[in-house]
Amino acid sequence: MKTILSIIFLSSTIFLYGQETFDLDWEQGVMGGDASFTIAIGDAIHWTWANGSSHSVTSLEESNEEFDSGILTGTGSEFTYTFTEEGENPYQCDVHPSSMFGTITVEVILDIEEKFKKNVLMYPNPIEDAITIVSLHKLEAYEIFDVYGKRVGWGEGGGTLTMLNTSYLNSGVYFITVQSKEYKTTKKLIKK
Repeated sequence: MKTILSIIFLSSTIFLYGQETFDLDWEQGVMGGDASFTIAIGDAIHWTWANGSSHSVTSLEESNEEFDSGILTGTGSEFTYTFTEEGENPYQCDVHPSSMFGTITVEVILDIEEKFKKNVLMYPNPIEDAITIVSLHKLEAYEIFDVYGKRVGWGEGGGTLTMLNTSYLNSGVYFITVQSKEYKTTKKLIKK
């Protein structure tokens, strides 16, 4: 009976906390928040070269784990690394270190919904005429609400990178809800 309960518990844990592989288009200008995410032990990041330039994915000296793709050239080149230890993992492209860098933060356990919520990044905030939304999960839709709950904007998500025109919004406070599959998260926006 103990064996059966252990198998059921292990199976349900894998379902709730399943390891995932996240895709990241890797090219010049993908840096900081565009390339920094929080994942769980056992998750992988799959970098794909988005242009024909030479790039690498190389952990920095202070990184918790050591990984290095070597320098690869050509659109569609790829490198995948599965993270196995809790901690911070700063990395860069050795060819373009000032314009291609980020940090992968690895936590012991995150369920899929937690990963989604922690990895929806929006900037700048406060906003002026546009906002960029970056996510490890492909965004399917978004809605913008004013402080009274009135929906003032909506549309389809743009995958893992969504750029929205916000020039039509008046100055004030707004809330944006983004959705990927059955997961949603809401963030506060301030329009200058």
